[in-house]
Amino acid sequence: AGMLPLILKLNSSNSLHSKNLTSDQAITSSVKDALHLGCLAVGFTIYPGSAKCFDMMEEAREIVAEAKSYGLAVVLWSYPRGEGISKEGETAVDVIAYAAHIAALLGANIIKVKLPTKYLEREKIETENIESLSKRIEYVKRSCFAGK
Repeated sequence: AGMLPLILKLNSSNSLHSKNLTSDQAITSSVKDALHLGCLAVGFTIYPGSAKCFDMMEEAREIVAEAKSYGLAVVLWSYPRGEGISKEGETAVDVIAYAAHIAALLGANIIKVKLPTKYLEREKIETENIESLSKRIEYVKRSCFAGK
């Protein structure tokens, strides 16, 4: 314990289940488990836009608060999906930026999102500002408390 910089992912899905569970995950570990293992951080996945998004956000909020009370960092994987988001929209720069913003609001120290494409699902953005991947990443970072 303490020798390796470990992150314990606290939720997970599995491909053996007969239901299509691409919009939810089961909580499989706890912050106490992470402390017992000597982890430096915990991780959690949320799916903004999914049918279970509000439940996942509430679970994440509780986990973030508990983890931070013990001095652990928090990594949030924020992957948009759901019936209101097209397949192409799951990586749209505006949708990815919003998913990152949600993770920042929940208190994540590290936010993992998919790389944003030039596709726009909902927002009107100056397209010359998102032509390159680096510009799109800048846009996503700005959505998280102006990059702070």
